[in-house]
Amino acid sequence: MITKGPNEIVRTALAKGELEKLLLGAPEYQYRSKYSPAPGNTDLTELLSVIYRDLAAEERGPAAEMLLAALKKIVHKYEGLRPVASCILYEAGSQADHRPPLGLPLGELARALGASIQQYSSQLRADETGEGSEWPDGRLGEFRRLSRNTVSLGGPSFCE
Repeated sequence: MITKGPNEIVRTALAKGELEKLLLGAPEYQYRSKYSPAPGNTDLTELLSVIYRDLAAEERGPAAEMLLAALKKIVHKYEGLRPVASCILYEAGSQADHRPPLGLPLGELARALGASIQQYSSQLRADETGEGSEWPDGRLGEFRRLSRNTVSLGGPSFCE
């Protein structure tokens, strides 16, 4: 069986205008290396690194616009919360490490994500699957951790 690599997966999603599917881990866009510590079926950090590090300069602008549009679509969905948090954290990390960021509007995304986390707070507290199993308040605890990490990198908070 031939497995697609992250570069091919991301380029396919960009060409088809399907970054939303990529962010949500649709089966055709899943990628997880054998040694990946990522939770779930896909390593979003690995896929994001293609957009941030591997695209040519002329490809980055359109990719950033497509990524932002996809983030705005999924930020209000329960299954979109983690990918949006991951993107905010990745962008903040790029800025902190002086790597070229995509210029995502972190404040705007963080406010939208914070409102969605608040909307889904009961469901997040009750969700003790995956990352939620590590926290007494379920997945909400994981979002608090991600938010603290983002703030430590100079990014905005999205969860109290």
